[in-house]
Amino acid sequence: MIALRPYQADMVHHIMNSFSQGAQRVCAVAPCGAGKTITVGWMIARAQLQGLRTLFIVHRKELLEQADRTFMDMGIRHGIIAPGTGMDPSQTVQIGSTQTVAKRLEKIGPIDFIVIDEAHHATANTWRTIMAYYQQAETLGVTATPARLGGSGLGDVFQDLVIGPTVQQLIQWGNLAPYRYFAPPSKANVGSVPVRMGDYIKSELETAVNDADIIGDIVANYRKLANGMQACCYCVTRKHSEHVAAMFRAAGISAQHVDGETDKSLRATIIDRFRKRDINVLCNVDLFGEGFDVPGMEAVILARPTQSLTLYIQQSMRAMRPDPNNPNKTAVIIDHAGNCFRHGLPDDDREWTLKVKPKRKREDTGTSLTMCEKCFQVYESHLRTCPYCGYVKPVAQKELTQADGELQEIARIKREQRMEVGKARTKQELEQIAIERGYKLGWVSKIAKVKGIRG
Repeated sequence: MIALRPYQADMVHHIMNSFSQGAQRVCAVAPCGAGKTITVGWMIARAQLQGLRTLFIVHRKELLEQADRTFMDMGIRHGIIAPGTGMDPSQTVQIGSTQTVAKRLEKIGPIDFIVIDEAHHATANTWRTIMAYYQQAETLGVTATPARLGGSGLGDVFQDLVIGPTVQQLIQWGNLAPYRYFAPPSKANVGSVPVRMGDYIKSELETAVNDADIIGDIVANYRKLANGMQACCYCVTRKHSEHVAAMFRAAGISAQHVDGETDKSLRATIIDRFRKRDINVLCNVDLFGEGFDVPGMEAVILARPTQSLTLYIQQSMRAMRPDPNNPNKTAVIIDHAGNCFRHGLPDDDREWTLKVKPKRKREDTGTSLTMCEKCFQVYESHLRTCPYCGYVKPVAQKELTQADGELQEIARIKREQRMEVGKARTKQELEQIAIERGYKLGWVSKIAKVKGIRG
C-alpha cells in the first residue's frame, strides 16, 4: 500500500477516530493540492482489504478520469459507473458519476463506505438521494472549502469536521508552490450587478466585464506579469471567454476557449495541447476550478468576479501545484476582478465550521489588503512600503486639484465621496466603492452595519 505523507496519515487517523466515536457522516478539509484523492484512496484500499464495498462519487468527467488514474496507480481494483460504460457489480470499489449513480442505485448493490469528492456540492438533491438510499453506510466527504456557494456550512449533511493542514504549511513543506498575487486596476463596474444563490448573475455580470478595453488590459497584464507562462483564465460566460481567447490570439499569444458544452473530443484535444504547452492560455467558464491538476500550469487569471469564497479558492490556487520539472516554481495569480479584496489571499487561515454561516478569520483579525500602485502586488495595508518592489505609498496631502480648468477643493471631493456612499444600497455597491478607492477590507462591514445593509 502506498505510503502517506505525515499530514495525510494524521488526517486518516482523525477521520477514523471520528467514525469510531459514532459520527456516520464526516467531512475532511484539506487545501487544493494536499493530495485528497491519494488520502481517500489509501482508506478505500484498506476498506477493500477488509471486504467492505465502497462507492467513490464525483460530479465531473475530469474528476472521474483523475480518480480512475490514481486508483490504478495505487493498485486498487475498481469498476466505473458513468454514461456509456458497462457496470461490473462484482467489483468491491466503484468510481461513479453522481448523476449516473443516482439512476442505477438498485443495480449497484449494497455499499458500506461512501466517499464524496468535492463535498461542498453534497447538499444538492442528487447527492442527498444517494446518501438516503445508502443511509447505513459510513460517508466521508472531502473538500478544500466546506461551504455552500453562498457561504453557509454543511451541517445539515455532515456531523463532524476534520481539519487538515493549512495552505501556508503546505507551501512551507514544499507540497504547494509559493505564489505572487497581482491585482491590476480594472475598469469593470460590478457594483450594480445583482446576486442570486450566493454569486453574481452571469448574464448581468457579462455586460460589466466584456468590454474590449478591459480584456485588452487582461492581455497586456499577462504579457507584463506572466509572459509565456501556462495560464488558466477564468471568465464569466462562453461569449466572454471566447472574446478573451480571441484577444489573446490577436496579440500573438496561443489561446483557446473551452466550456462544459464543448464537444468532448475537442475539449480533450485542447486540454492535451495545453498540458503539452502547445497552448499558453486556456480560457474557460468555471470548468477547471476543481480537480484540474496540471503541474506545469504557472499562472491563473481571474477575469470573473465572484461572491463565492469556495469558487475563489478553487480557481485562484489552481496554479500552485508543485512541478517536478520546475523545483523553483512560483505561481502567478492575476486578479482583474478584485476578488482578493472580497475574500482575502489564498493562504489566509480560515476558521471552517459546519454551522450555517461560517466566519472567516480575516473578518475577526481586521487584516486588510492593498495593491501596490507600481508593481500591482497585493500586501497588508498597514505596511507603508511595498515588500516586493520597495515602492513607498505617498502620504495623502490636503491640496487643491485642477481638472479641465476648474479648481476642486479636497473638502468638496470628500463631500461627493460621502454622497456616493450614501446612495449605496447593497454590500456589492460598497465593495465596488472600496475597491475603486483602495479602502481597507473592514470598511465595507463597518459602513454596511451603520447603514443597516445585510447580506
